[in-house]
Amino acid sequence: MQFTTDAKCTDCVAAIKMAMKRKFPNEDFKLELNSADRVLSVHGLPEDSEHAALVESAIKEAGFQGSWLTRGMENK
Repeated sequence: MQFTTDAKCTDCVAAIKMAMKRKFPNEDFKLELNSADRVLSVHGLPEDSEHAALVESAIKEAGFQGSWLTRGMENK
């Protein structure tokens, strides 16, 4: 799953990763600050709206905004 974020610095990345690890301790995450959308990639979760909402919630708890990049997954 991938999410756009409003993270801007390495401290932002650390805060988001910490929040993600609290909710999803066994999943892998990567946040690219070099891309225009600052994409957070989450590996190991089913690509469905329920899990997307949980990830978006974790991003919000860290103090940031995130939106699921669905790529045709809207109906799952």
